[in-house]
Amino acid sequence: MARWLILALTGFLLFLALAGWAAYAFLIRPAQTLVNDFRQIIALDRNVERQTAYTPPANGQLSPEQLQRFLQVQRYVKQQLGERYQRIEARLNQLASQQVGQLVLDYRTALDLFRDSSSLVLDAKGIQVQALNQQGFSAEEYAWVRAQVYAALGYGVPNLNPQEILRQISSRDFNPRVDLFKPEAPAANVRLVEPFRDELVSYYPFTWFGL
Repeated sequence: MARWLILALTGFLLFLALAGWAAYAFLIRPAQTLVNDFRQIIALDRNVERQTAYTPPANGQLSPEQLQRFLQVQRYVKQQLGERYQRIEARLNQLASQQVGQLVLDYRTALDLFRDSSSLVLDAKGIQVQALNQQGFSAEEYAWVRAQVYAALGYGVPNLNPQEILRQISSRDFNPRVDLFKPEAPAANVRLVEPFRDELVSYYPFTWFGL
């Protein structure tokens, strides 16, 4: 009987060791890496040439010119990523469809994408900064346009706070959650962006990383 007890205890300890390794490999390490990359992503915004403050219109309406500049930024990112973007496009569409109408983002979803995409997110951010400069966007104007565009499609975008995500992870919450900002969408914005819905939705998960 003692032998069976020892074997059972050994098996239990082995299970705990494997569970600990799995938690580190699939949750803790990717989450820590994600936070580190968030910090680098935010730092890259310093390379945006236009640093003037942006005052949005009181009525919250996008202009057609803003939408076209916004689309050009996304198209440039996808074009420069090339096959790397195409390989995960179906996954992006799937993730986006799961998130429509939600007001909280479960970052395990983001971690799944992050694990599969390696340095793609950081590379995409560097490309995006080039596109922002080409289109004359400041980081503030782009962030406002992004929020309005996706609100018109029924999506919210996160306000990135790496410190809060890291705090949740440090307290052993390996599935951090972030509130999504979704302003009221004027009817004019809905009409303006609707023809580009599929194109915009396919890019939506990149907004979880500040793109």
